[in-house]
Amino acid sequence: MQTLERLKNKTILLVEDEKVIRENIASMLKFFFKEVYTAIDGYDGLDKYENYLPDIIMTDLKMPNMGGFELIKELEKRACSSYTIIVSAHTDTELLLEAINKGVNRYLIKPITEDELFEAFNAYFEKLDKSIPQSVELESNIYFDLNKNQMIIDNEELHLNKKETQFMKLLCSDINKTFSYEEIEYQVWGSDSMSLSAIRSVVRDLRKKIGQDYIINISGVGYRLR
Repeated sequence: MQTLERLKNKTILLVEDEKVIRENIASMLKFFFKEVYTAIDGYDGLDKYENYLPDIIMTDLKMPNMGGFELIKELEKRACSSYTIIVSAHTDTELLLEAINKGVNRYLIKPITEDELFEAFNAYFEKLDKSIPQSVELESNIYFDLNKNQMIIDNEELHLNKKETQFMKLLCSDINKTFSYEEIEYQVWGSDSMSLSAIRSVVRDLRKKIGQDYIINISGVGYRLR
């Protein structure tokens, strides 16, 4: 799947204190992403992250109140799995090395071009594809095979219907992520508008089949694996 097509299913948070730069970058991103959230500093970015759980976080480095490195440190405390990109006017090597040491995935120098953005997004998908395991083990005798889209219990395939299979495949695609209700609706039901009760019905049926402990609800946010 091409990068442009894949970006349509992704969300991004842009943290930038300068209004003109923030609006210019956001207007560019809105052509490609499902949702673009913006924040004016690290504190605002942290709040937006907790509310929206974006797939990618793009942040400035030097900002009032809370800068980019401080934001990344706070995100680490929350076991954040978002892909992080720093966008900064600072070019000195020490800052670049510090960013690498802090686990930043990409460092872009302002002003950024569309080509540089796409290189960063391509790198994100490459990392994402490499991180997807062949199977996800829930217990020693229970696992979901991502190649065959099968739930295996005691070496036997457990029958799941189409929606149950898609739901498990989504959760297993990133075992550290809480998937929002909106993401689940889009990925499992596609363009159909689906009620929260329908999502809960799928979860209830899955729990009956595989056990109550493996699918966790984060109240007001969505679902994740235990």
